[in-house]
Amino acid sequence: MMGNWKKHRDFAEGVTLSNPNYRGHCPFCGGKNTFTANKELSTLQYNCYKLGCDVGGRFDSDMTASDVMKVLRPAPVEPDKEPDTMVIPAQFVRPETDHKLFHRFIIRWGLRSMIADGRINLYYDVQKERVVFPIYKKGRIIDAVGRAVGHSSHPKWYRYTGESDYYIAYGKRELRQNTVVLVEDVVSALVAIRECPSIDAMAILGTSINDKHMEALDLYDRVVVALDPDAADKTLKFRRDIELWTGRKAKALRLQDDIKYCMTEDLESLRKVTQ
Repeated sequence: MMGNWKKHRDFAEGVTLSNPNYRGHCPFCGGKNTFTANKELSTLQYNCYKLGCDVGGRFDSDMTASDVMKVLRPAPVEPDKEPDTMVIPAQFVRPETDHKLFHRFIIRWGLRSMIADGRINLYYDVQKERVVFPIYKKGRIIDAVGRAVGHSSHPKWYRYTGESDYYIAYGKRELRQNTVVLVEDVVSALVAIRECPSIDAMAILGTSINDKHMEALDLYDRVVVALDPDAADKTLKFRRDIELWTGRKAKALRLQDDIKYCMTEDLESLRKVTQ
């Protein structure tokens, strides 16, 4: 075990020599683009986000003379490149549409009132038969997630541009709350804030979390991981990874079913842990 963590640390130190914010394939488990390593001054932090890989750690060492100079004369911060605004396809129609599949979906998941009061904005893709959840950044739509509602539509979830790694449902209209709940899909995120409007909810839009998820989670004071019961091992791993990345305690919520199914016990647990 001692040799293993030293190999992990040595590899992380090596890749951060040329790139202090490294991301690539994990040489230990073979995960594709799941290994991240960050070196900031005297602190080295690294993780593999592939389920089942236990590579991860944080090490602090004495500051070098070069590190001291970086503190005294920090490098200028370059602005992040803004993602392109998504071009809304012609087949997207507004929620006023009378398409039965669209209305059946929003009624099934209790989204009608959230649309009516402006908390969420939806489209319907008449070509792909998908309810579309746009993803915004600084007031611009940069991506969208479509949920299949037609019998011939697959896969179940579809990302239109791939610009965003996650979907955040805000409890109070774009005003970030102190607590965020991590869930797997957009519907679960919306149901979570409908039931607990004092929180935000992040849908990871996949089966793993990466540095983009972590950067967004790091903006919150508290993180609660609330995946479905079939992902119990993943829930615990995500909690550990989040704690390593943010340096703060995260909580794992044990659910009876996916949060969107509104089991009474699950909603009570969610309200209790996010108070």
